[in-house]
Amino acid sequence: MSLRNVINAGRRVSKPILADDQVIDIEDRSASIFYTPVGQWIERRTEMLIAIAAGAFLLIAWLFSLLDGPAPLRNLFILLTFTVAGVPALGDVWDKVQRLRIDIDLLMLLGACLAAYIGSPFEGALLLFLFALAGAMESFSLRRTQAAIVALRDLAPKDATVLDDGEPRRVALRQVAVGTTVLVRPGEKIPLDGEVIAGSSSVDESAITGESVPRDRGVGATVFAGTQNIDGRLEVRVTKLAGDTTLAKIVELVTEARQNPAKAQRLIDRIGPTYSLIVIASSVAVALLAMTLFGLESREAIRRGIALLIVASPCALIIATPVAYLSGIAAAARRGVLIKGGAHLEIVARAKAVAFDKTGTLTTGKIRLCDIAVEDGLDEDRALRAAGALEASSNHPLATAVNAALKDRGIEHAEVKVYKSTPGEGAEGTVDGQRVWIGRPERLAERVSAAVADRFVERTASLRQEGKTVSALVLDQHVALMAFQDTVRKGSADGIVRLRRQGITHIEMLTGDHETVARRVAADLGLDGVRAQLAPQDKVTATQEMRAQSGTLVLVGDGINDAPALAHADAGVAMGSMGADVALEAADIVLMNDDIQNVAWVHQLAKRTAAIVRQNLTIAIGVILVLSVFAVLGAIPLPLAVIGHEGSTVLVALNALRLLRDPTPEKTPPL
Repeated sequence: MSLRNVINAGRRVSKPILADDQVIDIEDRSASIFYTPVGQWIERRTEMLIAIAAGAFLLIAWLFSLLDGPAPLRNLFILLTFTVAGVPALGDVWDKVQRLRIDIDLLMLLGACLAAYIGSPFEGALLLFLFALAGAMESFSLRRTQAAIVALRDLAPKDATVLDDGEPRRVALRQVAVGTTVLVRPGEKIPLDGEVIAGSSSVDESAITGESVPRDRGVGATVFAGTQNIDGRLEVRVTKLAGDTTLAKIVELVTEARQNPAKAQRLIDRIGPTYSLIVIASSVAVALLAMTLFGLESREAIRRGIALLIVASPCALIIATPVAYLSGIAAAARRGVLIKGGAHLEIVARAKAVAFDKTGTLTTGKIRLCDIAVEDGLDEDRALRAAGALEASSNHPLATAVNAALKDRGIEHAEVKVYKSTPGEGAEGTVDGQRVWIGRPERLAERVSAAVADRFVERTASLRQEGKTVSALVLDQHVALMAFQDTVRKGSADGIVRLRRQGITHIEMLTGDHETVARRVAADLGLDGVRAQLAPQDKVTATQEMRAQSGTLVLVGDGINDAPALAHADAGVAMGSMGADVALEAADIVLMNDDIQNVAWVHQLAKRTAAIVRQNLTIAIGVILVLSVFAVLGAIPLPLAVIGHEGSTVLVALNALRLLRDPTPEKTPPL
């Protein structure tokens, strides 16, 4: 199976799911063989053995010719070469012809058979041998691009150690339910996504996040299937079934990337069959014209037609784009970056504008509650308890800060009833029998009298001037202000500098935070503009406006509150959102760690990929044009035509493999 067939098979793949026993459910058996380890072993060696056998038979035939050996034996080995290299291709061609599909496999078979017909069987055998060899090498190139994906798929163990009444027992992953406690010993891989409920350890998450430094994980921490427990004993409460883990979604998304090809690839796929028919018609026309207009012998005329048929076949042209983009996607996967298709890399490569969310993207998102301002009749602990009740089920950074402050002060959580949350506006409910609301200070006038609201305007402005984010709380008509402080993420400034040096001309911030706070962060990072106090729907509008003003736009957000805007950007990048289902669904590219510099790295990768695609297309088209001229003029022998054609095919595949080499270190320094 050549790379062309593998790519075509990949398009028939149904939605893949990483099942509990690590088998991917594939609709087409010809595609599934590519994904199973045994299938890979058979496929790799079968293709190469076919090429080696064909080459051996051809070499023996050549030696018989060189040494004037018996002609019948020479012809026998030529026939064996035709059989070994041609029969597998014949099966594919027959299947496609029945479905009225014409492609390069048919062109190669026609060329080989016609060469034998005009008395050049050795040249025909050479064509089939090199075609088989090129197919094996192309498939090897594709497997190289898929290595990171296959490695990810095989990361998670096939069973887990379940603690049943304190007693450990091994259980297949398909039998482990959500809520089950599993034991992970030092040196073992974590089998399923979950939360640590006992123990502490360092966990190597490099396979998921690309982060080379192990992270400390203790009680309350989230851990992920396929990551390596290094030195401690962990008890983990399972939060996701095997088919729903972050690792499973990674494999699913990267596998589905092949179903979203780049624009250039879609164009080539669409014109491929028509082009093949044109090549056949042109070859026939050249042979006929050579005989009728130029009076060439039929053998020479047909030889020129065959040469044109061979050199004009679009092998290199067809694989020039998909191999490059698959290599780029695989390189990104090894770094913990998920790209859902070559089309998204293509968009990022031509982007000139980038928009960033603030909290959790340009900043760490690890916000702490630093000030509580209350009016008479309301103490800090009571205000904090009410806020904690409303924020108990939220994963917003401000909610996390409130819950952390409750824990630090030893305040017990209260229960909330009749809870209602409006994204971008606030939340309200009943706590301890009293109505409570928390949201933007600008909304205070809707909850309390104007006189009460006015008393907090100056204090709110003062806190914001200090770069703090402010929320207002209303409890039984009493008001409290809560001030939160965030810090700019390490590497944000360097990442933005890199983007500018790589050709990004406009960088802006889109945030729901107050304008004063947002502008302070934007000034520190040297951004070109700020759009603040945006609700989720406002971010969608801002995204559309930026696209109209600046052209192709890449939006980088936390992947949850920014999901609508991510979906409306030309390319949405979710960052710092490991394990967030919304991020995996809404974004086109997902950064599985918190390194802001990976945004610049993806842009660099996209530009390198686009450059290699251009190189490959130039090589492929250039070789076709040059060799076609020589073929029509009769200035190229059939063996050289075969070598030139297959050589260009192998060359573009090897050129694409350069993308697997990351030119930047793990931690990208400033330019």
